[in-house]
Amino acid sequence: MTFKKGQSGNPAGRPKKGTAFAERIREAVKEEDWKKIIAKAVSQAKEGNPNARDFLLDRTEGKPNQKIDITEHDPSEVRELG
Repeated sequence: MTFKKGQSGNPAGRPKKGTAFAERIREAVKEEDWKKIIAKAVSQAKEGNPNARDFLLDRTEGKPNQKIDITEHDPSEVRELG
């Protein structure tokens, strides 16, 4: 799809408050529920659950950067897209 010069790629704009999925989740889960969820994740992380550990670390420290080396490749594996 192509756009005319000066035309927005998102003419409807950002969803109104309350319509975004994340906003609906925030409204559905009350503050006390969040405390329970966090406490459960901390408990499971202490017990050695790697998913709970990663869940907490990703949300407190951010996900680690991943470096990908793309300097070496086999020319026969390179394909033109389009």
